[in-house]
Amino acid sequence: MSDIRTNKPHIVQIVGYKNSGKSTLTAALTKQLTLLGRRVAVIKHDGHDHFQMDHEGTDSFNFTSNGASAIVVMSATRTAIIEQRATELREMIEYLSEYDWILIEGHKQAAYPKLLMIREPEDLSLYEQLQGILAVVTRVPLMGREDVTCEQLVWHDIQETEHIGNWLVQRIEGI
Repeated sequence: MSDIRTNKPHIVQIVGYKNSGKSTLTAALTKQLTLLGRRVAVIKHDGHDHFQMDHEGTDSFNFTSNGASAIVVMSATRTAIIEQRATELREMIEYLSEYDWILIEGHKQAAYPKLLMIREPEDLSLYEQLQGILAVVTRVPLMGREDVTCEQLVWHDIQETEHIGNWLVQRIEGI
């Protein structure tokens, strides 16, 4: 397990079971870190391979349908790359290395510091299965904490996303 990185980009995973609030927290942390002047990249894991970037009727869909393995759509302010291949997490992190922060939603088994989302008290079992948990983020009253063996584990309320973002910057950047 790699320890907290002192160089950029700073990487934090937001992990938890389905519908635990990972996307909501990722969006809120993105906003807070951006307000603090950081450039943020987000990697979202789609464990079911459901997402579709190009849709029927678009040029990019037409190019893919006709065999293109990669499509790049560019404008004055945006670039989108759609590739028909699997990409390793480390490769994507390398690609995004110019950012201050990379928030990774999912990829539970990756070896980066994690915020563990708990929706139900039973979800605490995930704590025992993962490494590198910095803090638990939950709506659940903080009952059941005695079952968690790490006394140094930090607990956050999901409603306090500004506080969580500030805590991350202080904890990881040392500011």
